[in-house]
Amino acid sequence: MHSSQPEGASVDSRRPLALPDELWLDLSPAQRAVYRRAEALLDVFSFERSVLLSKLLTHGPRAEVLRALQVLGSMSLVDIDGSENEATVTLRALPEEHVRVTGPDGRPRWIFVARPLEPPKVDGRTLN
Repeated sequence: MHSSQPEGASVDSRRPLALPDELWLDLSPAQRAVYRRAEALLDVFSFERSVLLSKLLTHGPRAEVLRALQVLGSMSLVDIDGSENEATVTLRALPEEHVRVTGPDGRPRWIFVARPLEPPKVDGRTLN
């Protein structure tokens, strides 16, 4: 499902989660590792959109996986639903790009764009 890496490209030649070079270069090595882990977790959803948290925790050290899930959640790419038995992580969107805009103060800002896997339900009466 997630195939943002071109055939033959190395992992280091592209940025995880569609981060542009300008943002990537500002990250510390520890932050870069979290983003790489988050990108790798997206591959777990290749065959199913909802995965048990326990399955995701087998994809690396627990703390690293949880930090990566926090990044994915903050980007609204996944939802985490708890139940009495176990939490389930559901993939909602895939990263597309970060768009650079200039704010009213002249400083650059970034807008993250994700492609939802299901189109949003919008009431036609609320549209222009």
